[in-house]
Amino acid sequence: MTAEKNPPVPGWYLDPRGQRDLRWWDGSTWTEEAADSHTLGVSLPPLSPEVQKQPGGGATVLIGGRARVLASWWPRFGAYLIDGLISLAFLLPFVIGCAVLVAGIDWQAIDIVDNNLVGVSADDSAAVVLGALILVGGIVLVGITYQPLTMARRGPNNGRTWGMQMLGIRVVNNSGVAIGYWSAVLRQFGVMVVLYAVLSGIGNSMTLVGGTILVFAAYLWPLWDRENRAGQDFICSTHVVRD
Repeated sequence: MTAEKNPPVPGWYLDPRGQRDLRWWDGSTWTEEAADSHTLGVSLPPLSPEVQKQPGGGATVLIGGRARVLASWWPRFGAYLIDGLISLAFLLPFVIGCAVLVAGIDWQAIDIVDNNLVGVSADDSAAVVLGALILVGGIVLVGITYQPLTMARRGPNNGRTWGMQMLGIRVVNNSGVAIGYWSAVLRQFGVMVVLYAVLSGIGNSMTLVGGTILVFAAYLWPLWDRENRAGQDFICSTHVVRD
């Protein structure tokens, strides 16, 4: 059920507020009259996610038989920033541990002679390796805990990191099934950290900045996609919606 153009005629349309199945459009504005489809004998659109351009409101997507209003790019960007800062706070102890280990290395004694690294002791090598392991381990640990665990919460906060929760948005599966821990790990860490880092590294090694541009495009894609999807949404079959 989609709205007609210029202007939409009065009728029942998918609720852009996401509170009920349908809301009455009086020809110029949304009213407070809302109802579920079964009480009106009105058939909803197919259950596969399908964007509906609503009269007087933003685009909605049908998820599990419920119309959900799509989140715009700016709240998503704000959530990225908030979650990034929170992740950095959790990562800080690992960064400090790495820094403490490498601080004891006499960097001035290290030099390159005939393409060979000289002045590096066995203890220095061990400190660098251990520091790298601590830092990488911290990145993995934070990546598979903070965002996946907060998104996998049951109830009203399912699909929401703390950043998303602050800005009133959430990730939903196209199937309507609640976001689980492993699906959150795949989206937030497997795709947004590991895959994008690999693509960026490979692309930059071949074209200087091509990989970085590719990753930026994946994040910016909601600006021109009619369903406001980023690269991770295409890969993981998700949408980001407003509450």
